[in-house]
Amino acid sequence: MRMKSMFRKMMLTTLSLAVVASVGGVTGSPSAAFAAEAGVSQAYESLFTPDKVINVQVTIDDEDWKSILANPLEKEYKSVTVDVDGTVLENVGFSTKGNLTLKSVAAMTDSDRYSFRLKFDKYDKTQTLMGLDKMVLNNSYSDPSFLREYLHYEALRAIGEDVPLTVFTNLYINGELYGFYIGVESVDDSYLERNFGEDADSGVLYDTEEKSYLKYEEGSDYETLTYDTGTEDDKASLKNFISVLNAMPDGEKGDIESVLDVDSALKYIAANAVLGNYDSYNGDKGHNYLLYGDAAGKYTVIPWDMNMSFNGYSTGGGGGRMQGAAGTAATGTTAAAGTAGTSAGTAAASATNAVTASIDTPTLGIDVDQVPLIGNLLEVPEYKTRYLGYVSELVTYLEGIQDRITGLASLIRPYVQADPTKFYTMDQFENNVAYTADAGGSGGMIGGGGNMTPPSGTEGTPPAQPDAAAAGQAGAAGGTTAAAGTASAGTTEGGSSAAGAGTADAAPGAGGNAGFSGAGGPQGGQGMGTMAAGSLMTFALNRLANLQAQLGLEVTPLPEVVPTKGSTAAAGTAGTAGSAAASSANKTITVTLNGTAVSFQDQVPLNKDGRVLVPVNAIFSALGADVTWDQTTKKITAVKGSTTITMTIGSTTAYVNGTAVTLDVPAQIINNRTMVPVRFISEGLNMDVKWDAAAQTVSATDKIAE
Repeated sequence: MRMKSMFRKMMLTTLSLAVVASVGGVTGSPSAAFAAEAGVSQAYESLFTPDKVINVQVTIDDEDWKSILANPLEKEYKSVTVDVDGTVLENVGFSTKGNLTLKSVAAMTDSDRYSFRLKFDKYDKTQTLMGLDKMVLNNSYSDPSFLREYLHYEALRAIGEDVPLTVFTNLYINGELYGFYIGVESVDDSYLERNFGEDADSGVLYDTEEKSYLKYEEGSDYETLTYDTGTEDDKASLKNFISVLNAMPDGEKGDIESVLDVDSALKYIAANAVLGNYDSYNGDKGHNYLLYGDAAGKYTVIPWDMNMSFNGYSTGGGGGRMQGAAGTAATGTTAAAGTAGTSAGTAAASATNAVTASIDTPTLGIDVDQVPLIGNLLEVPEYKTRYLGYVSELVTYLEGIQDRITGLASLIRPYVQADPTKFYTMDQFENNVAYTADAGGSGGMIGGGGNMTPPSGTEGTPPAQPDAAAAGQAGAAGGTTAAAGTASAGTTEGGSSAAGAGTADAAPGAGGNAGFSGAGGPQGGQGMGTMAAGSLMTFALNRLANLQAQLGLEVTPLPEVVPTKGSTAAAGTAGTAGSAAASSANKTITVTLNGTAVSFQDQVPLNKDGRVLVPVNAIFSALGADVTWDQTTKKITAVKGSTTITMTIGSTTAYVNGTAVTLDVPAQIINNRTMVPVRFISEGLNMDVKWDAAAQTVSATDKIAE
């Protein structure tokens, strides 16, 4: 680090002049990037101009690229040439990144959309990108809006927190568009110098793994806190910080200000609470932050990894399950706000969730006494007052969130549309950036366990609506899927008219949990799974109203609830399982083979343009066929007896024993599952196929030999 620091100091004058010229035009923007008062301005800040989309083009040897895709969990660096918005560097380190998210994508059979790292000084310690030593490209896992991380960092900047810079990014691999990503300045040497000055390398940076609760443990080496960069001291200063934090007298500061930049912690805690970010120190995971200790042993909290903010994650511990979809309308709910139907159509008991969480106790899934950085600090009256001040500033930020989300959605929409590897459909994107009526409108994904499967039969938890005039916002419940308002009106498998074929964003049993697409890997076999969080807009506006009520402010009226994109008028306000008026539009499509129902554990069948699509592995397994997948060509090959069927993702031409067949709807990737037309598959294997519109059932039976 010291070699790089010396090099940067020699270049400081040139870089400072460059950045003055390049970022002067963004003053006043809510996400304007400027160095901290004690830090050093860097030329690379111009790359992170607010509301900009840059291109990152990676050129990598074919064998190296295949090696990365074959062994993503190794996170092995490969040497590449990279063009970052016109600046070209050679011999740059390129690798996958992540932990649970990385494992989840690696377990998928139909996606290689990893997050990546670019380490510009990996092989040449003097090489940087305009002063930047490392950046990451995040894949927006679990975030159909592509905005959660971007907005959370922006909100932190609005209250004066020093956080990583962000920029929307189109990633190209060997000349081909790979995906639309969020580029983030890594918390590394250049970040530390930008924020803490030229002598930042005399301090030490620690990263956090899960359960980094900062509880004092006699003799502990605090294994979940891992050295990242800087001057090592065998965790001496870190242990002293943890000791002093835990030794704070009840309601008194003690010596905490000698070992902690208290405001950095209060801002981090406040933003997590206000914006519903519980995949953090405020939740049961106890991670996603870094600690930088300067040469004097005084630590600063640095926020990190915000893709599950705005209720993208719901804790697995007590008190914060968020099975209900806060702020969404449910058929049959009462006019009084905050009521929700259970599986029997009765009102669910209220419980704390990310919408209703009290600002006085800013944790979910973990007791505040288990997280001393929150519990001990907020017991000090002066710190509690400052914390509430930051909460108020963030509420002010949220008062403009509707226009901000709408504006950013307009900016990125064409890039999301063009993204060839995105985890989500455009309908999911649109429903995430609008105030929707789907049953999963605000639901976060379930936290806690390894495979992340939601507990069955859990009830929805509606928000405590502060404005009675905004009645009708309540969650669907009882472990049911309310079709999420995405029913395809008027088109059915047989071509006849029907009420609609409900294509749910949430799997059966997920309750109000939006967009749960099951565990990663073949048919949910491995990994933690990809979950699409509910509507960003719906959560943000309901949280704003709740916070305004908590603070005694005038409550901003909620927008009128409108059907989600693609829904019928009947299905737009998704009902509960107990609703007697439930129509066929809300029914899950059933597929039977020779009278036996096929089990689709992690992705229900969907009606797409009049054809029922089903997960490829499930249908071929039920048919007794062997199926293989070619990642390079995106080709599916299935063999049963003497019959071979081949299909290519996105192609309307398929083959049965080499004979071309034209498909009405091609095989495609939806919700991270490869979906194929069940009629073509069944008929290709010599079966008769019938569609019952009223029952929403596809029946396939073996043809009787003549």
